[in-house]
Amino acid sequence: MSALDEHASPQKVTRQPQTTIDEVRNQVAGASATPREQATPTPIDEKKRKQKIDNDNAEKDQRLKTLTLVLLFAFLTLETIVIFVLAFFQGFGYNKFHLDEWSFKLVILATLGQITAMLTIAVTHLFPKKKN
Repeated sequence: MSALDEHASPQKVTRQPQTTIDEVRNQVAGASATPREQATPTPIDEKKRKQKIDNDNAEKDQRLKTLTLVLLFAFLTLETIVIFVLAFFQGFGYNKFHLDEWSFKLVILATLGQITAMLTIAVTHLFPKKKN
């Protein structure tokens, strides 16, 4: 034997207390129960989900209403400009443009009536009165 072997002290092995099989099973059961609980929605989660869907639908509806009105106003603005150009040409006889008086009045009145009707229908259907 060498001098090192004589002076070497035996190593002390300390062990941590072992967990029992029941503790491990409880830990595993607790870990697997959490995702299952999350998978089944609670009534509060369902209410939040339904409210979020309602809010998203209301937001999309508002965007659609805004887009519809913008497009409608752009079309009606263009139509009004065309009618004013026709009136200008009729009044000054530009490029020998001339409609009979009754035809010109009919075009103007029909266009103004159409613009008024379209705006009225759009406003009443896009923004109905709220029921109390």
